[in-house]
Amino acid sequence: MSALFGVIEGFYGRQWSWSQRHELLELLPVLQCNAYCYAPKGDAMLRRLWREEWPAAYFQQLASLAGVARKLGVSFGVGLSLLDYCRDDDARLQQKIEHLNRLQLGHLGIFFDDMRGDDEGLLDRQLRVVELIRLNSNAEKLIFCPTYYTTDPVLESVFGARPDHYWPRLAKELPPSLQCFWTGPAVCSKHLGHREAADALRLLGRKPAIWDNYPVNDGRITSRFLHLRPHQQRMLTPASYHSYFLNPMNQYELSLPVIAAARLAVAGSREALQRAYAFAEHRWGEAFADFYWENTSCVQDLGLDNMPTDRHQEMLRTLANFHNAAAREWLDWLRGGYTFDPACLTS
Repeated sequence: MSALFGVIEGFYGRQWSWSQRHELLELLPVLQCNAYCYAPKGDAMLRRLWREEWPAAYFQQLASLAGVARKLGVSFGVGLSLLDYCRDDDARLQQKIEHLNRLQLGHLGIFFDDMRGDDEGLLDRQLRVVELIRLNSNAEKLIFCPTYYTTDPVLESVFGARPDHYWPRLAKELPPSLQCFWTGPAVCSKHLGHREAADALRLLGRKPAIWDNYPVNDGRITSRFLHLRPHQQRMLTPASYHSYFLNPMNQYELSLPVIAAARLAVAGSREALQRAYAFAEHRWGEAFADFYWENTSCVQDLGLDNMPTDRHQEMLRTLANFHNAAAREWLDWLRGGYTFDPACLTS
């Protein structure tokens, strides 16, 4: 399979529905994407309750997604967050991997983000987990997310000081076949280009798997905004990364134009905006597409807290005349329906 390029559902807060996930899988090949990773922070069976199995009906939903993805040629993956793993958990982890093997995953994420990292034994435990999973998983690709997945100092301020030699040991001891997630110079990087990819290569000892935290808006600050423009300040070529995943907004419909334009936008193409508009027009009609772009600056640059009251009221009245899922999401956001999840510790 070629380099993975697609979407990771990796945000906090309100999750997408099963029908939305199924539709996204159908859309991805049309949008020149070939990967989807199921990793919502709200799925406890991937995080706090990772030792347990999903209820049968829930697991059947995952199996259905995996089956649809295989038929479409889309790599379906799951992100497993082993937040409190200890040596006594080896047998439980093997059972979890055996359960996941039934999905015949295209990729499996081994995630150690959002956890305390100020422990000299941290990487030893993580490498042990990687080896156990590597020996037991039938996933086509494994992607490791380190505890420190960016040079952004916010991680150390929240999760503790990075252990000495964490990245050099990671580069040396992580199996070469494993990909490694990297968000760039910040958790939500404004710029991602050749220099940032080269920095990741130097630190990780391999080309990065880019986890692009855009247009995601699940943070304390970002939840007050809608990120509707295609990616800005991106200049990456497929040769500079092993995989690329964008992390979308809680608002499924309103994320779609950004996903539609991602291939062009990530490469720095000026045609990305036209591609996003064309998608919006095709999906919701010309009138709503025009409304969408006429109001993008207001919701993306000003946000809920700085938006003039009269503009807020006018937007509410106008949106009430549109009867589509995107308008309903927009209205819900304007009315405060997408509240910040305090489990998300970054802005």
